[in-house]
Amino acid sequence: MEKKEKEFFNKIKTIAEEIKKNDNFVVLHHYDADGVSSGAIICKALERENKKFKVKWVKQLYSEDIKEIKGLGKKYLFVDFGSNYLKELKKEFGKNFIVIDHHQASGNSEFHLNPLNFGIDGGKEISAAGLAFLVAKELNEKNSDLSALAVIGACGDMQDSGGQLTGLNARILKEAEKEKIVSVKNDLRLYGRIGRPLAQFLVYSNSPVLPELTANEEACVQFLKNNHIPVKRNEQWLSYDDLGPDYKKKFVSALILHMQNHNVPEWKLQSMIGEVYTLEKEERKTPLRDAKEFATLLNACGRYGEADVGRNVCMGDREKWYQKALGLLQEHRINLRSGIDFVMQRGVEEKENFYFFDAEDKIKESIVGIIAGMLYGSGAIQDNKPIIAFARNEDGGIKVSARGTQDLIRKGLNLGGVLKKVCLELGEKSEGGGHKIAAGCRIDLEEKEIFLQKLDKKIKQSYT
Repeated sequence: MEKKEKEFFNKIKTIAEEIKKNDNFVVLHHYDADGVSSGAIICKALERENKKFKVKWVKQLYSEDIKEIKGLGKKYLFVDFGSNYLKELKKEFGKNFIVIDHHQASGNSEFHLNPLNFGIDGGKEISAAGLAFLVAKELNEKNSDLSALAVIGACGDMQDSGGQLTGLNARILKEAEKEKIVSVKNDLRLYGRIGRPLAQFLVYSNSPVLPELTANEEACVQFLKNNHIPVKRNEQWLSYDDLGPDYKKKFVSALILHMQNHNVPEWKLQSMIGEVYTLEKEERKTPLRDAKEFATLLNACGRYGEADVGRNVCMGDREKWYQKALGLLQEHRINLRSGIDFVMQRGVEEKENFYFFDAEDKIKESIVGIIAGMLYGSGAIQDNKPIIAFARNEDGGIKVSARGTQDLIRKGLNLGGVLKKVCLELGEKSEGGGHKIAAGCRIDLEEKEIFLQKLDKKIKQSYT
């Protein structure tokens, strides 16, 4: 074990020991899939240790949120955020806080676990859910059964976007396989392989967009007929996962040929095949059976103000909460589709170093970043620049969401660092940060134009 990695696991032990000797926790977690799954892991681990705790989720940890939560408990445990607010946390809580996070940090503290401080890429090699799992397992070996939630969190943070999980994520995956909780294989990676009938599997594909098939149900039905792919068995609609090996091979071959005939780049074709993760303990033909579909369900809960619903599903409560989660997932799908349609009709603007669009109040600020990322496969933008999306916050300010590609990261782009620098120049009202490939911030409405100017310069500088 290399020195840095050894120090990393020693830090995990330090965090676990601090949890063991304390009680009356307040767990605070982010509202996206990684934040919800990591929050669920920590809550389940505390529950098993008979620790008292309260739990609260927030959209983003800002200075005013830190002040609002003071007094809720004795020990504060921040999951999937906090690294960018260590100075403020020390001021408010002294030593009575723990941060488990994988975003870019400002400073350090005794009970701050962040892989970036140990040379481990928090954007690709481990998510917050993975970190939470490692802490939980250090607390008690029986928490190894929470490994599936770590895989879900990593997929929710798109850490499998290269076609597979790598680094510490891959180690956790192996543990989940060993426990027979998750199985992995190489297959078609389009979303909905388990939960959607075949025609809808094609109709709603947006990563990548399938030329003449995405959003065209009639064309999808005809595609399946032309290629003699069965859509029903015993009056039951078939999903991709229901097909036998021969039909799967036929389906994939026909789809790739279709894409080639429409001049889809080779790299997009290659990205369609890779690791897929099946949660073996979950019921077949449900969104919980596939790690990416499970992650989308959690995202739907969080993005519509119901992160508690997703966390309860993660913790095993499948009676009351699961049905509510399914309703939120349906709403999420509808809003993503209408959001994409809105942007395609309105169009995307372009600066020298990035694309951008302003959704104003027409797209929820909680999903505008997801829609921005989906544009890379839509034909609306090329993959040569990052995409910046604006939407309105409830207070009338602007929520900014930024998305890039792995190729841009390799060239030097760091969206989290860029947004943080721009916000520092704008002043104390603006706050932001995140990962290299995905980040966000908030700005005042009147700062939009100066923000665009500064952002253009900072992105250009990041490549030099």
